[in-house]
Amino acid sequence: MKKIILITLVMTVLPVISHGAGYVLLNYGDGGDVHAASYGIELGGIFLSPYHPNGGAFSLGIGASLANTDETVSDRKYNDGNEQEICATFGAEIVPAFFGVAGVGFATQDVINPTDSTKSTDNNVTWMLGMRYVVQYMNIGLGYDYRRGVMAGIGVAF
Repeated sequence: MKKIILITLVMTVLPVISHGAGYVLLNYGDGGDVHAASYGIELGGIFLSPYHPNGGAFSLGIGASLANTDETVSDRKYNDGNEQEICATFGAEIVPAFFGVAGVGFATQDVINPTDSTKSTDNNVTWMLGMRYVVQYMNIGLGYDYRRGVMAGIGVAF
């Protein structure tokens, strides 16, 4: 938990120190391998922004999301509770304010086998591709996440 707090603090303070910008993005996804709605948040920084003397830009972010994948008891393995995902994203500015974004993450899901009532954890490496339009005070995005499906996001850049 201390590592997550430290990483979050660095991701929000470092852009200010480097004359960059920060952002907070709220995501909604539907479809993908989980076939359920998901909600998430991403925090990050935009470095070498227009405020920076070198120009150009790239972004780094960390995010977390939950997908409501709880299933009812059945004769086959079923999901128990939500699937959690943690991810890291990297974006590069293609034209001013328009970013291409790629990410990689890790998702976990508790699974129960009803035949012997054993509980196990299903682990998945995830990836995402998308695009974002970021200007001061606004951040909107659209993309695809392997586990979450089509994702749309809206947030602020500061």
